[in-house]
Amino acid sequence: IRFSRIKKQLLTQYQSNQKLVEKRIEVYERMGPKLNDILSFFCYTGNWKELAPPDIMELKRELDKDIQIHTALFSDEQISTYNALMQLCFVAHTGWEHNEKIKSLYELRQEKTPGWLDVWIPYFDTNNVVEGVLVKERYDDLLAFFKKDIHL
Repeated sequence: IRFSRIKKQLLTQYQSNQKLVEKRIEVYERMGPKLNDILSFFCYTGNWKELAPPDIMELKRELDKDIQIHTALFSDEQISTYNALMQLCFVAHTGWEHNEKIKSLYELRQEKTPGWLDVWIPYFDTNNVVEGVLVKERYDDLLAFFKKDIHL
């Protein structure tokens, strides 16, 4: 009887863990492409020329919403690493009268992005520009936590 009870508890725990991992994968499938677009934008790789500043700000808002909604599903270290990446890339939380800004230069984007609009210049904080290498390092750290939390 005792063995049967322990076996049932272990099975229940395994099923719960499996559901948690499945949900984490679902969240990652939604967040992964958005995070990759942000990486591309800051590192001038991939589809960066196709990403307008308003698109990047919208991606950040969507990611922030996803991570806030699903905070309970992931480790504290992963949430902290996500926040570190966003703080590296964006000026945020500066008060209700101030818009978030992208920590990047806009001149190369202005020159290379088809359909560039000068109204996008205020989206940038050129005083706190971040290097793409640092963004890539934090991105890789975040992916490592996703892999760990998904048990890959």
